[in-house]
Amino acid sequence: MLDGLLPLTDPGAVFAVLFLLVLAGPLIAERLRLPAIIGLVLAGMLIGPNVANVLAENTFIDTLGYVGLLYLMFQGGLDLDLDGFKRHRRDSIVFGLATFVSPMVLVTGAAVLMGIDLLAAVIIGSAFASHTLLTYGTVTLYDLSKNRAVTASLGATLIANVAALLVLAVAAAGAAGDSGVLFWSLFTLGLVVYVVVVLVLVPRFTRWFFTGLGQDRRVRLTFLLSGMGVAAVVAGLIGIEPIVGAFLVGLAFNPFVPTGTVIAERVQLLGESVFVPAFLISTGMMLDPRAALDGTTLALAAVLVVAEVVSKLVASEGSGRWMGVTGPERGIMFSLSVGQAAGALAATAVASELDLIGPGEVNAVVLVILASALVAGLSAGRYAPRIEPPDRSDAPLGTRVVVPVANPATVGSLVRVAAQVAAADSGAVVAVNVLPLDARPDQLRAHRDLATLAEKVALGAGSEVTTSVRIDTTPAGGVLHTVVEQQGTALVLGWKGYANAREGFFGSVIDRIVTESPVPVLVCRPGGDDHTGRVVVVLTKDDVGPGSLLGTALAFEVAGRLSRQAEADLVVITDHEEELVRTQMVNLAVDEDDVEIISVEGVLGRLPRLLEPGDVVLTGMPPTASRLGRGARRLARAAADRTVIVAVPH
Repeated sequence: MLDGLLPLTDPGAVFAVLFLLVLAGPLIAERLRLPAIIGLVLAGMLIGPNVANVLAENTFIDTLGYVGLLYLMFQGGLDLDLDGFKRHRRDSIVFGLATFVSPMVLVTGAAVLMGIDLLAAVIIGSAFASHTLLTYGTVTLYDLSKNRAVTASLGATLIANVAALLVLAVAAAGAAGDSGVLFWSLFTLGLVVYVVVVLVLVPRFTRWFFTGLGQDRRVRLTFLLSGMGVAAVVAGLIGIEPIVGAFLVGLAFNPFVPTGTVIAERVQLLGESVFVPAFLISTGMMLDPRAALDGTTLALAAVLVVAEVVSKLVASEGSGRWMGVTGPERGIMFSLSVGQAAGALAATAVASELDLIGPGEVNAVVLVILASALVAGLSAGRYAPRIEPPDRSDAPLGTRVVVPVANPATVGSLVRVAAQVAAADSGAVVAVNVLPLDARPDQLRAHRDLATLAEKVALGAGSEVTTSVRIDTTPAGGVLHTVVEQQGTALVLGWKGYANAREGFFGSVIDRIVTESPVPVLVCRPGGDDHTGRVVVVLTKDDVGPGSLLGTALAFEVAGRLSRQAEADLVVITDHEEELVRTQMVNLAVDEDDVEIISVEGVLGRLPRLLEPGDVVLTGMPPTASRLGRGARRLARAAADRTVIVAVPH
């Protein structure tokens, strides 16, 4: 009855069936207490050419599936905690080597015992020495992307996949008789040049693009996805596995896609709702249950499954215990490293093309991929809920910089400062408007316009920004609540440069926020310049001493961020001797070689003649509240028309 109707060829019908499976597969799997991954793979098998033949392999499904494969690795690179990786890079190296060597030994040995030739066994071993981050979606669902064990696993992914790629290349070249010096010289040169271009030149080009043409989020999203595709294609052309290229370019884009921002959510939503499900369904369509039921194939698959799972378990348990992480964290390391897809399929295809393995071995490898997905999904579902999300209280200063926006005349200057502070940590700006409970509709519209302006300024500075309009009982309460809810790490407040006797030091609202803020506060009096010429730190006799160390340290940290982002000179103007200031800078871990020190008597009196157009002036919080108010106001008067920032530690 259905002869001639199946497989479906109408594009609309193919699209409808594919996304009905994307919808229904995880829901049915959840009812059966199976991981969503398995639901999608089995759904693909049932409607594929080897079972119901509802859908045949076609360009549309293959393309979406391939993009999903690239996306899995690309997202891993985007979300890698670079600061955590730098602090714990030894974890990634140890786990990467362990999760590569263990499968190479156990899986290769198991394949040889099952009667497979040594060269083919080595290629199969390299297939399972790599891994695909099949369960990374579960990790992000439980907010574990910054967890130490996850960071180690993501770093290990790069190490293991590159090492497996090299083994595959050596074995394939040996089988093809193409292993001369010229071949390896060109391959090594291509790999080195590729890595340098992706990790050094691509970030620079991306920053230039984001601050110029790419100030629209739709353009940025297209840029990121096209970059993923180009990196994969170029990697394939020079003999590198495309998934490695996707992971590397994800690392290159990492600083420009801060976690929790709009662009990050759009990339994640598109991948996890379209690309990854399509990849899992396309993988399921490859399965032929009739061929897989052959006794020899099942026996080989069973042996390879045991060898692969045990090898990854040994690697994760051993590395995790060496790292000192908990049992559930070792479990999540295992779940991230046991899943197979890209590397296994690529290596199997190479071995098949070289006539080293036959259809039975290919089907066995596909069964291992399915089994590894099941094990990965079950282990992730078991261990992820038992891990506490990492504490973000020690996050870098620029991770999420909150800036209240209320005055159209100062929005640009305040957001620009916040963006420069955030850029050093690849962070994001949170621009908030606080309105009273009885706010009128016209006030809401006006403040939304301010939010739009803040967004344009931040995007123009190359940073990501989140905007919100908050209704609260008091302005100070609204700002403080936003800092807590948005997990802010710093706060930039606008200041008019003076306060009368009834308003306190900065003004009643700012004084309350400074007193109660759980994060450092940068009180900013915007100047009349639209560019940064120099960054000037002013140190008076009150600012050099144990009591003011925290404020001075914060002032230098902010000054360093601003000077690097604006490519401006860093200058210190002080009434202390130069040697004393240099000693203080060494104690604060400031690179004194990059700083010009001007020592004069009567700093504030001489300051107007020493400042230049475009200067941004900073000072730390003096040791007492009275000096804080008096000194800040005197500095603001002395630095008329210049941007003044008072750094207040929490």
